[in-house]
Amino acid sequence: MPRIGVIGPVGPDYFAENVGDALQRLGHAVSQLGPAHHRSRSRLVDRAAGLARQALPRLNEHAQDRIVRSALGAGCEVVINLDAYLVPSVVTRLRSSGARVAFWFPDSVANLGRQLMLLAPYDAIFFKEPFLVDRLRAMLDLPVYYLPEACNPRWHRPVTSAGTESCLVIAGNMYPSRVRLLERLIAKGIPLRIYGDGFPRWVGETVARTVYTGCYIAREEKARVFRSAAGVLNTMHPSEVSGVNTRLFEAAGCGAAVLTEFRPTIPELFTVGKEVLAFHDFDDLIEQATRLLNERGLTAQLGDAATQRAHREHTFDLRVTAILEKLA
Repeated sequence: MPRIGVIGPVGPDYFAENVGDALQRLGHAVSQLGPAHHRSRSRLVDRAAGLARQALPRLNEHAQDRIVRSALGAGCEVVINLDAYLVPSVVTRLRSSGARVAFWFPDSVANLGRQLMLLAPYDAIFFKEPFLVDRLRAMLDLPVYYLPEACNPRWHRPVTSAGTESCLVIAGNMYPSRVRLLERLIAKGIPLRIYGDGFPRWVGETVARTVYTGCYIAREEKARVFRSAAGVLNTMHPSEVSGVNTRLFEAAGCGAAVLTEFRPTIPELFTVGKEVLAFHDFDDLIEQATRLLNERGLTAQLGDAATQRAHREHTFDLRVTAILEKLA
């Protein structure tokens, strides 16, 4: 089997970690090649560095030489890039060395940035947003494919009893549309617990801060929190047009009862009403949340069914296999 390089930030339950873990489970030798840009502990430093890279593109190329050197030094025959900031010249050099190179974008269309992936000579490009794939196929002669995100059964699995905590759990970034929705839920008396990196300062004062746990959760701890809650509330960024986020798959894999904002692809991925609950508007959300909090046995019923579906059809093992098949 070929040695495979993975480009992207690595940390507990990070996208690149899950991809690398799946590849190893499938028997491949894996080299984690790191992110396109190393981050500092200071946002101001990162912002200044980003401005410098935009003003002087050669800085970007020089900084990313290490990725090419690492890939060549490890003998990578295949490289899977998960980082939107990788410059096209790096892909060109990897291809020139004989490696096959794919890009898998794990984010919404709002984070396409400078769209560098469309300038690079990838063998295959994968997006989780079907709307974007359809538009690019209609307009550009590029090897673009739809590929949803996934769960990792190694740690996205039931590890405790279902629904022992009478609350809805939210995990993820805090942006304005999510904060406003959480404020409305709190005003309606829906018990919430928020996990993640917390609230940016610029969000300002909000009652949603009162239900923030101060904890970032990953791997088995995430599985425990998700499974033990009455439900996991999965709200999505407005720029998720028809696709879905990674939280849906993680929570389902953990055996959580997922209450997710509706998107057109959800019925293709999970059976609504049997494996997940979905809401279209705020009144619908309140009704479904109230069911989860009060209907005995519903949390376990949904969570058990969601786990079976997620582990059968939506694992990283299956997703990376699809990528490798396109590169064969």
